[in-house]
Amino acid sequence: MEESFYLQASLDSSTEQALPDRKSTSEVTGSPYFGKSIMPTTLEHLETTLRQKDGELSSYMARLVSLESIRDSLAEELVKMTNESEKLRIEVATLPGLKAELEALRRRHTSALELMGERDEELEELRADIADVKQMYREQVDMLVSQIEKLSSSLGSK
Repeated sequence: MEESFYLQASLDSSTEQALPDRKSTSEVTGSPYFGKSIMPTTLEHLETTLRQKDGELSSYMARLVSLESIRDSLAEELVKMTNESEKLRIEVATLPGLKAELEALRRRHTSALELMGERDEELEELRADIADVKQMYREQVDMLVSQIEKLSSSLGSK
């Protein structure tokens, strides 16, 4: 807003220097100071120049309002980007800790997989051992049954 104040003051002072008193045609022509030395065409030229300067002033003021709006919008965007940048800095600061934690979890995962693999191998070995023991037990039972049958048949034949 200070910019608009300075621009307005600057424009006001330049307008005052170029045309110190804005008077209507009747005031100027009837003024004892000017008398008949100012011609109507000169007065019309001054009025045209005054209207032109007023138009320029209006244009400058509109441009100033537009630029102030753009400035405010950019200031808001700058604040948003600064906040986002700060959030990202905080996240970046936590990255080394997260990387270390991830690496520790990967090591634990690998160790757990190795242990599970070892347990699976042991389980397979135990199942194979149980199958072998069952087979030996069946063979022993079959052998004992055949020995009992032999003994029974040899005792039965006597």
